[in-house]
Amino acid sequence: MRKVCVVHYSEIGLKGRNRPFFEKKLVENVKRVLKGVLETEVERVQGRLVFQVDNADLLKIVESMKSVFGVSWFAFASVAEPTIDSIKKVVLEEASRKITKGDAFKVEVKRADKSFPATSLELSKIIGNALVESLGVEISLKNPSKKVYVEVLKKEAYVFTERIRGPGGLPVGSSGKVISLLSGGIDSPVASYLMMKRGCEVHYLHFHPFYDNSEAENSKIMEIVRKLLPYSGRTTVTFIPSYEFQMATVNIPAKYDLILFRRFMFKVAEKVAETEGAKALVTGESLAQVASQTLDNIFSISMGLKMPVLRPLIGYDKEEIIALANKIGTYDLSIKPYKDCCSIIARHPETRARPRVVNELEKKVNMDAIVDKSLKLSSKVIVE
Repeated sequence: MRKVCVVHYSEIGLKGRNRPFFEKKLVENVKRVLKGVLETEVERVQGRLVFQVDNADLLKIVESMKSVFGVSWFAFASVAEPTIDSIKKVVLEEASRKITKGDAFKVEVKRADKSFPATSLELSKIIGNALVESLGVEISLKNPSKKVYVEVLKKEAYVFTERIRGPGGLPVGSSGKVISLLSGGIDSPVASYLMMKRGCEVHYLHFHPFYDNSEAENSKIMEIVRKLLPYSGRTTVTFIPSYEFQMATVNIPAKYDLILFRRFMFKVAEKVAETEGAKALVTGESLAQVASQTLDNIFSISMGLKMPVLRPLIGYDKEEIIALANKIGTYDLSIKPYKDCCSIIARHPETRARPRVVNELEKKVNMDAIVDKSLKLSSKVIVE
């Protein structure tokens, strides 16, 4: 009996005329995660993706598919001809391995081919009666312990007994490219993950306090990026030393250090985004979580920027962020000791920075020159 993996999406189905674009991106990403796991063609078939899994390592496929944004759920199915007799035969073979006497089951039928001679309800009754007669099981529409799923398409039908949840969202690469300001903390990896879930191709920018980029390149930052790699696919990390900023700002009021540093980061990030062809910046900021993230400071830090700054965690509290970090596997890496720029510069920061004062201080230290000098000291690492 031929075996396939049937992949369903949800949000992509609402994209109207743009739906083929999103489907193609999803196919690309499924092929990417299956590379080295399974040699197969991934086809678009009547609102779903289908690929052969005969003699494949199903556990590896499950692990790979759970990192593909855009996948709502998937299932390993046996293939039947699109006839009532063939479907009934395959259902009985499939169910005999999964359903035992005493189980209460339900049959769910979906017809993608509306020309099929029986309606979904009629086919489910036919299959249900066959299962009751052959296996001696009970039917329960409200509280089934097992389910049998049947999907009828024009050229074939799929029969399966389990649906496996995917991560949902939109395919990475379908919403454009962004630059994520990645620190050594808990928040920014989670923010990057959430932007991937919304279809963004995420590239990273990391500011560090070392004199040599190689120290940062060999730090936990790369571990975090590699942990997110199954979701993102090939990406880059740009490393920028912060010492030019630190030397130029030694005489400014200490309480404005962090505000100016954030301005510095955003201005550098815009330059990097222009080079990389990105359309927005991403941060792990959560409103009022720390001093730099008060509404007044977010306003002062963001004023005059050319690019939008996306803050997917803006309404999350710390417990919610930690829960997500644990879910995606970045939490343990994020709490490893690391000499982070923000923790060095943030001493007793101003919580209500006045835009006029920020502008005056920025002119005083010649921020544009600091940005240009820092960019010349940058390095970029490709991660794949």
